[in-house]
Amino acid sequence: MKKYPIFLNLEARNILIVGGGNACLEKLMGLEHTGAHLHLISLSYSEDVLAFLERYPTIKKETRAVTEDDLNHRDIIFLATSDPKTNQEFRTLAKQKGIWVNSVDDPKNCDFYSSSTVTVGPIQFAISTDGMFAGVSSTLRKLFEEVLPEEDHELLETIFTMRRNLKELLPNQEERRKVLKDIVHKLNSEYFHKA
Repeated sequence: MKKYPIFLNLEARNILIVGGGNACLEKLMGLEHTGAHLHLISLSYSEDVLAFLERYPTIKKETRAVTEDDLNHRDIIFLATSDPKTNQEFRTLAKQKGIWVNSVDDPKNCDFYSSSTVTVGPIQFAISTDGMFAGVSSTLRKLFEEVLPEEDHELLETIFTMRRNLKELLPNQEERRKVLKDIVHKLNSEYFHKA
């Protein structure tokens, strides 16, 4: 069955991450700029996670075992422990409460999969293998990063600004569409080297 790709607005959403190792760090790096309220609960934390948290004092961290009450009032839960039994138990409890869960590296216990993302200025690509092979997503992400290097984000920002400004300069939709098509064609032929 195909999955439906979406980009979620997580601003002010309550997100729980259970676990404090590499999987936790990966989720933190994807969530750090979303504006979500992040809460971590784990028996221990890796040095890398602790170093990351030093830069973000608003992320709540507790060093203890997770309980069922910790699931209350959550919008999304990431189960990132190395204990499959704990992940399964809390995924079952979360589902009973109607909360969406991602059990890291355990596709059968996920309501959704996180994607590998490439961000260049205003453009964001999401790459997913339906949770089957994260290494492939990582390889494809590197390929996108080579094609659209980060240092070119100003060019892409300019394109989007031009489009916004064209709405005022050219109120006629057909005329505006022609100008935008000319810009895209020029980009394809000169920037992306396509005829």
